[in-house]
Amino acid sequence: MSEDRKSIKKFVCPSCFAREIDVIQMHYDEEDDEYYCPRCAYAGNREQVEYFFKVLREERYKQMREPHPFAKL
Repeated sequence: MSEDRKSIKKFVCPSCFAREIDVIQMHYDEEDDEYYCPRCAYAGNREQVEYFFKVLREERYKQMREPHPFAKL
């Protein structure tokens, strides 16, 4: 049954997430093959959205790459 349906990954808007606005799920437009946010008008294909999240994650959580100073004690 579930094999018949086309799998579409659900994304939250990376632009709203970066600005810490109430995050909502992005809508998928099959005709243009892109995701768009109805709140902030961000639009992009799957690769662009995933890249935006990758850059955001690297910038926001860059301190997590280093061990905690108390871990050395």
